[in-house]
Amino acid sequence: MIYSMNLYYRPISYFILICVLAALIASQILYIREGDGVASLLMQIFLLSILIRVGIFYNFPSLMGYDAYFHAGMARVITDTGFVAPIETSSKYFYYPLAHIFVSVTQIMGETDIKDAMFYSIGFASVFSTVAIYLIGKKIEGPQMGLLATLLINLNNHNIVAGIANITPGSLVLCYFILIIYAIFSEKQSLRYTGFILLVTILMVLTHQLTTFVVFLSLVSIYAGRYLHNHVYKSLPIKTSSFNYILFFIISLQTYWMFTFVNPNTSFLEMVLSPLMDVLQVGASYSSDELIVGSGNNQETLEVLLLHISYLALPFFAIGGVLAWFSREDVKKVNKFSIALVVVILYSLAYGIPLLGMRNFLTSRWFPLISVFLVFVAASYMLKLVSLFNSKKAKVSAIFIIILLFSFVMVTTPGINKDNPLVAKDTTVRNQFKEVEIEAIKTVTAKHSGNILMDSPYDSCLFYRDREYDSSNATYFNIQHIQTGEIDGNPMVLLRKSTVKEPVSINDPERYGVNFIQKLPEEFFNRFETYDYARVYDNEEVFAYLKEEKPARN
Repeated sequence: MIYSMNLYYRPISYFILICVLAALIASQILYIREGDGVASLLMQIFLLSILIRVGIFYNFPSLMGYDAYFHAGMARVITDTGFVAPIETSSKYFYYPLAHIFVSVTQIMGETDIKDAMFYSIGFASVFSTVAIYLIGKKIEGPQMGLLATLLINLNNHNIVAGIANITPGSLVLCYFILIIYAIFSEKQSLRYTGFILLVTILMVLTHQLTTFVVFLSLVSIYAGRYLHNHVYKSLPIKTSSFNYILFFIISLQTYWMFTFVNPNTSFLEMVLSPLMDVLQVGASYSSDELIVGSGNNQETLEVLLLHISYLALPFFAIGGVLAWFSREDVKKVNKFSIALVVVILYSLAYGIPLLGMRNFLTSRWFPLISVFLVFVAASYMLKLVSLFNSKKAKVSAIFIIILLFSFVMVTTPGINKDNPLVAKDTTVRNQFKEVEIEAIKTVTAKHSGNILMDSPYDSCLFYRDREYDSSNATYFNIQHIQTGEIDGNPMVLLRKSTVKEPVSINDPERYGVNFIQKLPEEFFNRFETYDYARVYDNEEVFAYLKEEKPARN
């Protein structure tokens, strides 16, 4: 009710109630014992997860995210034509179309628009696939840990971003990954399970590139952990089928990467390996400051602290869990040892690869996949902390407070709360759009076929353009436009009234990948009200200007 009564805005009461619901579910988990039914609790977790995602996804009529618009466009082409878009349009995703086909099939069968289709397909899949997290946790440490791990992964901000706030093919790989991990840890050797793992592996390879590579690293780490555990503690040896599966995965990845291209002259394999060869031969091309700090933003100490807490809350509990699982009591359990080792290896790679100066592995996108393992060790550690209390009331109170605070810092992060960020308001760029902003794009592109200059991320709204308009004619403001006020040529300039109060992303054309987050200066905004520009469109929220032709002087 609170959500539906507030257009483009979710009040603080909304977030408080979400967090209380999460804490109540966690409190119920403490009463679960081996053999108890858990269907009701799992359904509560799933309903809460869907409620969180609905609040994010449907708060604006547009999509959310940056890459999501491109992938929605690819799915819409399949729906409209019945074919995958040609490589000139879909680029490298011509070879990785399964997520787009999945969304398109959902759109056709459900007779929905593309926004609903993305939610019903990837959104629901990312929630319901986490039942496998429960089954793995139950096998490793019991139903309490399995349920708490399922709750944590559905609250974790990285997984919310991957599953709903910026849907990409990697979002579907995450669902496949969770199912494969379950199949591996179930340790069933039937032909059905073997066939299932091989099928899902092929589907992953055809769905996305780098997220599949992270899956490969994870599986290698699991089997390496099991091999090391067997060598040290004489546990069950790794079966030959495990080595055969890793070999199958290597051959699948290498073969497909060799025959898929990012441009007519470069295969995906060459694109991935060339920076590695450059680093080995020349050295890193980025300074340590640029790698670690990036482009600077002036933020208050409290904001920085809260932002860091939101991204470090899960690793904080996971570190305790990893240390506990490496202790004398748990280290002899092969599954616990291998999961703890995976966390160590993946985190080392995620932070170590950028220090070499390689950015084409996009390690910042690894964290939803790494979180699949983090939630197990974090949930285990939370339960160990709670067990330190003697009375049941104290235990329930402790888990209630832990999950209440944990969920609050997760669901209020700027990454998934663009409409009303509680922190970093001056550095959070809204990439969802109001109906009036969408209508402006539709109207302007239907009447004007030439160049259009606008802010980023408003250029993403070109997804809703008139179908006849060529989106390659549009571009966005860079720092030179803002500093000098000079604009080459005679493009139509689109200005949103909100950008004087809300920050936008302004790139530096001299430095690749460097963006400044700031509001548009009022003097820049007002410049277009001068005599040499004519206002040709105005809906009170979005204005369009064209440079007037000055009469020639005698």
